[in-house]
Amino acid sequence: MTAAAKIRVRRARLEDGPAAAALWREIDDLHAALAPGYFCAGARAESEWRALLEDGTALVLVAEARPAGLAGLVVARIYDTPESPTMVPRRRGHVESLVVAAGQRRRGLGRRLMDETAAWARAAGAVELVLTIWAGNDGAEAFYARLGYRPLSRVLARSLVPPADADQAAAGGRRAARAERAHTR
Repeated sequence: MTAAAKIRVRRARLEDGPAAAALWREIDDLHAALAPGYFCAGARAESEWRALLEDGTALVLVAEARPAGLAGLVVARIYDTPESPTMVPRRRGHVESLVVAAGQRRRGLGRRLMDETAAWARAAGAVELVLTIWAGNDGAEAFYARLGYRPLSRVLARSLVPPADADQAAAGGRRAARAERAHTR
């Protein structure tokens, strides 16, 4: 049996929550390392998983790899261009997150999840699929390039506070996020 034949992609279920949380933790830790001013490492609340599954605008797919179990997750939504005389009206799919367990990468799971997401978006009338990669995530950038994704725009940032103040603000934000997560459990 080929590696691709051992992969099953399906809609996520409530009972996938603990395994999905472990997958999210991998990507959340990476994002916290790449952009600590924006992200902090920590566990996601079960209520977030439940709300995501109940959101009729979201697609949540998981990839099962035998014998490993749940090894990949993708979350996507459909968006329409806001009405504006300066914008071309179009519907697009937006991949909010894709994660494949570190030990399961390069086996076709990410590609399968993205293919299924593209099919879902196309069926919903989307003409393109877009996503964001954080600076420094070279592995993700290479993966998406292999799938045919190309840069669309660039987001630039400049801090407005001195470095010591920025570190304090980030620490305060991390404390607030931990307190919020503890409150939602």
